[in-house]
Amino acid sequence: KSFTGKSVEKFAVMAMAESSAMAEVPWFGLVMLFTVLAWLWELYLSVRQVRRLSDPNRPAKISEIVSEEEYAKAVAYSLDTLSFSMMSDAIGTMASVTFYLMDGLAWLWRVAEHAAIALGLDPRNELWVTLLFFTLYFLKSTAEGFPLELYQTFVIEHRHGFNQQTLSLWVSDQIKTILLVTLLGGPALVLGVLIIQWGGDYFYIYVWAFTLVLLLTFMTVYPNLIAPLFDTFTPLQEGELRSELEKLAAEHTFPLKKLFVVDGSKRSSHSNAYIFGFGANKRVVLYDTLCPKLLMLEPKKEEEGEEKTEAQKKEEQEKRNAMGCSVPEIVAILGHELGHWAMSHVTKQLAIAQVHLLIFFYLYGTVMHAPSMFAAFGFPSQQPTVIGLLLFASIVAPVEQAVHMAQQSLTRRFEYQADAFAVEHKRGASLAAALIKISKDNKSNLNVDPLWSAYHNSHPTLLERLEAIEKLEAKRK
Repeated sequence: KSFTGKSVEKFAVMAMAESSAMAEVPWFGLVMLFTVLAWLWELYLSVRQVRRLSDPNRPAKISEIVSEEEYAKAVAYSLDTLSFSMMSDAIGTMASVTFYLMDGLAWLWRVAEHAAIALGLDPRNELWVTLLFFTLYFLKSTAEGFPLELYQTFVIEHRHGFNQQTLSLWVSDQIKTILLVTLLGGPALVLGVLIIQWGGDYFYIYVWAFTLVLLLTFMTVYPNLIAPLFDTFTPLQEGELRSELEKLAAEHTFPLKKLFVVDGSKRSSHSNAYIFGFGANKRVVLYDTLCPKLLMLEPKKEEEGEEKTEAQKKEEQEKRNAMGCSVPEIVAILGHELGHWAMSHVTKQLAIAQVHLLIFFYLYGTVMHAPSMFAAFGFPSQQPTVIGLLLFASIVAPVEQAVHMAQQSLTRRFEYQADAFAVEHKRGASLAAALIKISKDNKSNLNVDPLWSAYHNSHPTLLERLEAIEKLEAKRK
């Protein structure tokens, strides 16, 4: 370990002082309790939402926006996704509780130590063992999630007409993800552990600064190097849409450098658009599903053995052309995104998230040398840093849920402000039309329970946004 003799002595004294104050804390019971409570809270919210959707009466305001058939399809999709979420949460909670009851963390740490010996590494070196433990823990979690993700993608999403990816593409995505997380995430975690061990009294400042640098680096690297490993980004072709988007950027002195279309349709029919880049190097990405008629460059390739008749191909093409937004509506969507940029919403959210992370690391310091906490989970003579972080994250889970709810509230407020920006620049009607179309195409939940929405939704509901836009339009006129 990279401590001086004085540092080791100092931390040993701190550990003894803290352990005497915390020896009576029922660490294992707290982790079990908070894990189950977190699941019960999510279950309660989901049951509320299911009851709301099970009401056979379609709310009057919704009937003005979508037909009875469209509403029924949206409800069916929402109920399926909610049922799946409830099932997967229950399975995940049972898996976590069972893992803890069987001293899974200590067992996996020992496996990592044996793996270190097999690889010719020193099992007493915490950094090597941490790297191997991270890899094993990630692979375990990924393997547990495979059946659920397969079911969600190839059963639920397919049933409702959204899934477009093949099994081979799904497998390819999983392999790439596992390799990237293992090769990049593992070393980053080890470096973070090293900083915590080296940092002394002010470790939380150093490790927070490290995570900030890591985040900014990832935000720069991901769209340019990592995202292209999964999707194809094609420059938006010349035409009315490109001209209108460039005109919009010039109108607001937005430093637009490139316009891309991404082939999201090879995985899903869901649509999206986003802006990325720092400073004067902004780029806009439009999913081809946002307007298949304008943006989809090539029809989806047929799978082997899945030949379609000309009538089926024509019907599919007509269906694609009927979906998506018009040019003014896409421009209004980007106008909304420019509202986020103009009001520095991303910067504000990043600042808040960093304050939150700094507090998390500071509070972690109060338990990082509590022997009773580690002993409760099968570590009577060791205090691995990564284990302490995992346990502390479980202990503060109820607080994190409250913080999450507050962050969702702020994010919804920012969405209202971005909508107001678009309305202020005379794109309110087009934005409202776009929101309705996207909601229909995505079969969005239109009958939302308020408490469920407060916790889960990062955006206001469609009805809330339309009502706000209508009021702003009335004031503007």
